[in-house]
Amino acid sequence: MLRSRFKKQMDPLALEFTSSIDQDRYIFYYDILVDLAHVLGLLKCGHISRDDAKAIIRALLEIRDKGYEAIPKEYEDVHEAIEAEVTKLTQAGKKMHTARSRNDEVATCLRMFARDRLLSIASAILDLRRVLLKRAEESIDVIMPGFTHLQYAQPTRLSHHILAYHDMLKRDFDRVIETFRRVNLSPLGACAFAGTSFELDRNYTAELLGFDGVVENSCDAVASRDFLIESVFVATQLMLTLSRMAEEIVLWCSEFDFIDLPEEYASTSSIMPQKKNPDVAELIRAKAGRLIGNLTGVMSIYKAMPLTYNRDFQEMNEILFKSLEIADLSTILMAGMFEKIVFKTDVMREKVLKSFTVASEIADRLTKAGIPFRDAHRIVGRAVAEGDLSKVLDIAKEMSYDVKVDLDVSVEEVVEGRKNIGGTSKSEVLRMIEDRLAMLEKDYDTLNSIIDSIVLKLEKLYGEVEQLLK
Repeated sequence: MLRSRFKKQMDPLALEFTSSIDQDRYIFYYDILVDLAHVLGLLKCGHISRDDAKAIIRALLEIRDKGYEAIPKEYEDVHEAIEAEVTKLTQAGKKMHTARSRNDEVATCLRMFARDRLLSIASAILDLRRVLLKRAEESIDVIMPGFTHLQYAQPTRLSHHILAYHDMLKRDFDRVIETFRRVNLSPLGACAFAGTSFELDRNYTAELLGFDGVVENSCDAVASRDFLIESVFVATQLMLTLSRMAEEIVLWCSEFDFIDLPEEYASTSSIMPQKKNPDVAELIRAKAGRLIGNLTGVMSIYKAMPLTYNRDFQEMNEILFKSLEIADLSTILMAGMFEKIVFKTDVMREKVLKSFTVASEIADRLTKAGIPFRDAHRIVGRAVAEGDLSKVLDIAKEMSYDVKVDLDVSVEEVVEGRKNIGGTSKSEVLRMIEDRLAMLEKDYDTLNSIIDSIVLKLEKLYGEVEQLLK
């Protein structure tokens, strides 16, 4: 490798310590794209000849086709490796780095990786939301106990419960798309941090790479990693949602006995043949914790970085790669698992009938009959403590309340009586499902529009490459 400033080669252990070549496999193809766009930009602005541009681009395409595994691993990073390999194929490769620094190069690659992974995560969220809405439609008439403090609380519909998952994921989707819009801006052309005296068309290269614009200030372009932190954050927030879902899956297939876990997403014991363990759900739950640590890690690295570029940033890259990969895979797995879960509706109904979940409704009926709510609460609470809700009116009389209230309350009446916006009545749950199906289709359209825009711009990049090579 070139070490023009120094007379001695880097200590092998120091090189291994500082090298990012192994983790750079995540951005190998992005670096090729950045190189192609940069060379076309240099040609457009007259800084290299057409013949040199053609030679460099042919070499880049050859390296791309051989793949990351063909890159020698003794280099400091993939950017240096690709440039060195291009130079082996053509002396014109020595001109490829004109008007560019590894600082703006790596920042551009990272943004391209993040934007594509975010879009993949957004797609996975949409697919999971579709599964949830399908299961909610199927479960519209299933009554189950709802919980607070993990204690039986009130009757609800299984579909209403599932819609809560969906709505959390809708917000996760919105956060991902909002983050994408801040990520999808090009730092290319910022050079080391102060720009360059070579005239460049930064908007041209940004367009070729599928970006929506540029990070204008050249110092900010290379010195900022808030896009990386925000990407890790939205992945972490998504994992928190998935972890809560996973926790309920773990609970519901244990003593709750609300579900039968699909065998494709479970394992058995090495010693106890009767076991069906919720391993996938447990690992999703654990990986949420891992991402919380990752988010803390990138924020801790970033918090005291003086402007502009510092090598500390390198330690943030692998965290980005792994965090978005975990969030993407976890979402895909949750969709597959939730689609195949079998709900034990008979068990849900049996348990909702046994656990005084209609007590709140009886207290409400006493209140509607004229008893102040706090006294109604005490009356029903005493009846529950004595294990017999039929004593409610007797206890009311002891407290000098002579009311007539129908205590024969079914769980169906309870859930159907919640007709306010967002409540558990059948008509309201069906309305919410219908609204959310419409939201889902709109979100699919939004995502597809974004992807189509990037694809068209990259097609323009390759179109210009093909035109040059004719």
